[in-house]
Amino acid sequence: MKLYLHRFYNIFMITIRFIIRISIFVLIAFIAIDSMAQKPGGGNRDFSSMPTEGIVIGKILDKSLNAPMEYANLVLYSMRDSSIVAGTVTNADGTFRMEKVRYGRFYAIANFIGYKKTFINDIRISPKQKIVELADIYLEPASTNLPGIEVVADRDLVEYKIDKKIVNVSQDILGAGGSAVSVLENIPSVQVDIEGNVSLRGTENFQVLVDGRPSVIQGSDALQQIPASTINQIEIITNPSAKYDPDGVGGIINVILKKQKQPGINGVVNASIGSGNKYSTDFLLNYRTKHVNVFAGLDLNYREWQMKGNSEYETYLEDTINYRNSEIKGKMNRRGYGIRAGLDYYLTEKTTLTLQGRYGYFGFGRDFKSTRYIFTEPLTTDDYSRSSSISDRGGNYYRINLDFLHNFDNKGQKLEAMVYYSNRKTDDWDEQKDYITDENWNIIDDTPETIKSTEDEVDYELRLKADYTKPIGAEGRIEAGYQSRFSTENGVYTFLDYDYGSGDWIENDQFSSEVDFKRNIHAVYGIYSNVWGTFGYQLGLRGEYTDRKFENVESKEAHIIDRLDYFPSIHLSKSFTGEHQVIVSYSRRIDRPRGRELDPFPNYMDPYNIRIGNPVLEPEYIDSYELGYQKRFDKSFISVEGYYRINKNKITRIKILQDDGTFLHTYENLNKDFSLGTELMVNLDITKWLLFNASTNLYNYRMEGNIESEDVVRESTNWDGRGNLTLKFKYDIRIQVTGIYRGPTVTAQGEREGYFVTNAALRKDFFNKKLTTTLSVRDIFKGTRREMVSSGASFYSYEYFQRESPVVSLNITYLINNYKKQRNGRENGSDSEGGMEMEF
Repeated sequence: MKLYLHRFYNIFMITIRFIIRISIFVLIAFIAIDSMAQKPGGGNRDFSSMPTEGIVIGKILDKSLNAPMEYANLVLYSMRDSSIVAGTVTNADGTFRMEKVRYGRFYAIANFIGYKKTFINDIRISPKQKIVELADIYLEPASTNLPGIEVVADRDLVEYKIDKKIVNVSQDILGAGGSAVSVLENIPSVQVDIEGNVSLRGTENFQVLVDGRPSVIQGSDALQQIPASTINQIEIITNPSAKYDPDGVGGIINVILKKQKQPGINGVVNASIGSGNKYSTDFLLNYRTKHVNVFAGLDLNYREWQMKGNSEYETYLEDTINYRNSEIKGKMNRRGYGIRAGLDYYLTEKTTLTLQGRYGYFGFGRDFKSTRYIFTEPLTTDDYSRSSSISDRGGNYYRINLDFLHNFDNKGQKLEAMVYYSNRKTDDWDEQKDYITDENWNIIDDTPETIKSTEDEVDYELRLKADYTKPIGAEGRIEAGYQSRFSTENGVYTFLDYDYGSGDWIENDQFSSEVDFKRNIHAVYGIYSNVWGTFGYQLGLRGEYTDRKFENVESKEAHIIDRLDYFPSIHLSKSFTGEHQVIVSYSRRIDRPRGRELDPFPNYMDPYNIRIGNPVLEPEYIDSYELGYQKRFDKSFISVEGYYRINKNKITRIKILQDDGTFLHTYENLNKDFSLGTELMVNLDITKWLLFNASTNLYNYRMEGNIESEDVVRESTNWDGRGNLTLKFKYDIRIQVTGIYRGPTVTAQGEREGYFVTNAALRKDFFNKKLTTTLSVRDIFKGTRREMVSSGASFYSYEYFQRESPVVSLNITYLINNYKKQRNGRENGSDSEGGMEMEF
């Protein structure tokens, strides 16, 4: 242990020196830029001798949500000549503090991108009143007033904060009736394939949080189970601070569920039906008093898609080429239900205790049939066959968490604690039958080769967490915390052959196994943040100790890890006059191998494919750098982000041709891969009735490694983009049209082609917006597909799959007792979701 502490101390000192050097360099650059951007003042009087003993404090809130606003700008101007005297940005709780302000009369302007400016007049600082506490400052979303028309601007579909993107789900008409994946499909930095698998800036390894807490189900499976109608916002954090768990290559997707804040009983009910057997419904009820807030909800969903495709395989064995061509048709489904409930108990005005939980079921099924033609060169015999494959993966889960929050008398000082427990039981089974046929696919053998595999898995996780925040000085803040997470996973894999003689399933020991996986991670972190004028910075460091044991009962060897890791983070920001903002960030992350990737025991996939894990896999380490710029143009804005990501020890799935002509699928650590790119995002309020937002992501991807003793270097320049057009009409009618392009890219052993998708939706409100109907059509021109080519020294493969399209769906939403509408309290009567009202 002393060795680890000594190593951690050395790493800590190296990191601190690195952070200091980077901070000084960026700080000098920002000061130089700011100096060039400043304009000379308007008077000749010298105020340098005036005492600088004044202090200005206050708080900035979002008027529509009555919630604190982090990183809002406040600039203090001289009443005499309008020269800039001081500036600052708000903390996480919306508070600000400016010190060393000279005596005099001033005015201030509070502002944030996408909001109206608010002016605070006649601020006086004198020897008799050195400390000035301003009344709470409320910022409203940008709005426009035209003759004869009352127009209240919507919240943007995507809001860009310093450290995250925030998706306002209510503004995505196309997401109605779908899941979280349906919403993310139209969001920058995110890509979705034909099976609903989500990737974040090119990687499917990311962390999913629900209300800031870990999801029992992870990755795309978790996002598929969350109905869009139950979501308030989705946060996309590509460079998280040291406060967050460092897991995941791409970062974090945090889903924030709806929760009413107004007193009384409120609720919302949603129902959706779509072509091709797609159904969903959910409701949420909320009751709030002065001391208690209680909520409960239920959601159910079933979505089915027809699929078709073909594949071509060539394998090269000595002087013979084997060909295997297949035509495939079938369907897949995702289904689930969930019950959630919670209780907020306000012990005092400053202390809150929250208990909440969820119980649910998730499922994913496939039913495919295929025809197969096999032949060789030189020609020997032709083999024809038909096969069916039915698989299903699903199970029950629950989670429960107890949260404690205490706010101290000192503004911004708080203590948070959490106890979290989750349990998941998963049943996975797959049954395959292969029939011999003639060349016309007529079955000539009614005793097919029949196999079945099952996998029973149980997962447990317990988390204990505490976080403390304390303001330091005028603008500074320290954050520190501790977390322990204890994870246990047991999996039993059984392979069965069908015996036609006895009519029984016989276990095949060659492909049956059991694994135990335990991992405990203990973490501490510290963050210091401060503001100097309009320059803000945040420096963080997280240390994690990992104790892991992986064991296959068929093996005598246990694979143990006893390791200490460190994860620094840096976030820097600079605000300029004219609503410019520059953001720089760095974070180090990790992606740890999962149990299936480690299991060295062979798993049967089909007659031509075997999967086996690699118990010596190392975790991936990711260094992520970002540089962002934002500029507001009246009601519109532009955002540009540059990013560079280095992934060391990249875990890659590869396939190797074996001597018997079958493929072995396994995992290896490539040396590393690199992603260097830029994202451009534009939001334009073209007219009072037409909105347009678009984004494009252009990046260069390169991987380096060694596969089957051969050096592999693959590189591609990739891009994807999306455009979203929203038209607003009288009588509460809206139309949204979206185009999405996902460009081609390379993989470790091949490449994937791109595709283009077009979606459209129409929304109409009734009965003073208590009832909303949405009709949508997705993939109008049948562009969604997956087309891949893979090759190695001894094989070549081509695969093409297409999902059913177009898909038409109808969604209906009904508000109980004006759920959420009254939350805004806007004088003009618009809804809380930023809805636009127009009267001609």
